[in-house]
Amino acid sequence: MQRRRAADDEDDDLLEDELPEEDQFGRMRYLELCREMGISPASQILKYLESEAMHVVHYGLGLKGVKALAGALRINQNVTVLRLADNAIPDDGCAELVRTLLDNSAVTLLDLSGNRMAANGAKALSDLLVSRNTVLKSLTLSKMKLGDREGVVLGNCLENNTALRSLDLSGNDLGEKTAHTLGQVLMVNLGLTELNLSWNKLRPRGVAHLAEGLKPNLTLQVLGLGWCGLQDSGATTFGQALKANQGLVDVDLSGNQITLEGLHALAEGVAASSTLAAVVLDNNDLRAEGGKELLHAVDHNKGLVVCSLENTNTPEQIRLAMEALLEPRRKLRDKLQASQQAAGA
Repeated sequence: MQRRRAADDEDDDLLEDELPEEDQFGRMRYLELCREMGISPASQILKYLESEAMHVVHYGLGLKGVKALAGALRINQNVTVLRLADNAIPDDGCAELVRTLLDNSAVTLLDLSGNRMAANGAKALSDLLVSRNTVLKSLTLSKMKLGDREGVVLGNCLENNTALRSLDLSGNDLGEKTAHTLGQVLMVNLGLTELNLSWNKLRPRGVAHLAEGLKPNLTLQVLGLGWCGLQDSGATTFGQALKANQGLVDVDLSGNQITLEGLHALAEGVAASSTLAAVVLDNNDLRAEGGKELLHAVDHNKGLVVCSLENTNTPEQIRLAMEALLEPRRKLRDKLQASQQAAGA
């Protein structure tokens, strides 16, 4: 143990010798806070403080570690991407970090997935998202045990936020109340282009709230609703929303217990959508009749390039026919994209 402490002291001395006189990256402040709290500095943090992107995941920072990092970020205006997934950060640690970003005008991407956020963290994040100074464009809060209490708080602060483009809330315990709030937000929000709610407990009533918000929405392009318990009634209301929506491009509805009963309205929505390019329906029990309905919908909607039907009990003949229909469209899309890139080069 004494040998380990001596080695740590030598590393600290070496790191301090390498530090510049002016602490523009916050490295000196980070070392100072680590010393005050009696923890060893994380070499990864010291390295990434001088980079634009910080990727410190599965590192076990805990409360003290993230507090030391937060102190450094009050000085640092260099880091724009902050990925801190699975670091055993508790609610108070998330709150401390997020409050720091109120004074930080650099971080545009924040990933806190796999940590723990409750009332304190949600309140701090709400304050950040309603701030006119926020530059945060991408926020990942996956697998953080968020419930409707936190979901409603976060949803309410997005109504007038135009900076955030991508929000990942997958793998939490969000339900109907959060879906209701987000449905209201989607009616007026002008910034959000990607929303992932997969692996939550939205169920048919929650999806109905979202569907109402999607009807007038023009900006949301990518929506993840996989494994949310839509069932047939939820698929029906979502299909009706697709007819009115003029923004969605990519939708994931996999694993939602959708059968032929719910597929009728959904297929009608897919056929009528003016913007949809990809729909994923894997792990639903669609069978031959459902596959035929989707094949007809895809044939009608010339903008579709992806319709995934993995593990849906759909005969191989139908899936091959679907691919034969879609493959030429993808080739044409790729050719157009290549020519556009060449023209812009």
